[in-house]
Amino acid sequence: MKKIIALVLAVLMLSSVCALAEEDKPCTYTIFNTTGEKITELYVTDNATGEKSANYAGDEGLKDGSIIEIYGTNKEGYEVTLSFKTESGYENAFKTLHYEDVPISLLSKQTVEDNIAAAGPDATTGATAIAFKAPVCTYVVYNTTGEKITELYVTDNTTGEKSENYAGEGLADGASVEINGTNKVGYVVTLSFKTESGYENAFTTLHFENVPISIFSKQKVEENIAAAGADATTGATAITFKAPEK
Repeated sequence: MKKIIALVLAVLMLSSVCALAEEDKPCTYTIFNTTGEKITELYVTDNATGEKSANYAGDEGLKDGSIIEIYGTNKEGYEVTLSFKTESGYENAFKTLHYEDVPISLLSKQTVEDNIAAAGPDATTGATAIAFKAPVCTYVVYNTTGEKITELYVTDNTTGEKSENYAGEGLADGASVEINGTNKVGYVVTLSFKTESGYENAFTTLHFENVPISIFSKQKVEENIAAAGADATTGATAITFKAPEK
């Protein structure tokens, strides 16, 4: 009986320790600058105590498109204000940020004004200075291989996670498809493809940007390599960052 009681107590103590460890674990706000300009000031202020953080934008500022991670440590009544100021002098804040792992996009003044206008006079709350989502880019991929593409994938270079087959039942020569990428820290992906004849190739360092991508045929890649010559420092890639001429 004593052994059973001791075992139960040990389990309860372990559960308590795990719960405390979970409470003490910092949350992460992944901040994306989508204001269209440099952010010069970025602070987190404790709503209960008024304690203000260091300037997360740093001395150099946080340029448009940049990402920064800010950590929050849980406690009873946790609530903070996220405030920022841009190079042009635009200031805004989100005053009720809670303890959670969440992406946060800082919006431009124009976007906030557009959102307020779209909400209309009957809206119960005004548009906020932030959006709880990461920015999304679009790759418009054109098949210029001269044949059907049967496989088209995007693979995360960090995690190895591979997408669905964007070619679907086959992407005909001359056809195009839009592929979206969601931004994050260290975003780099590989775009790989295979054609009906069995030709395979890939572009292994695709970054976060809105860009057209034309996929070359095997013959075109070989011609580009030959044109580059023996003194070329890098080989010709399987793609070009432009849409085909109409």
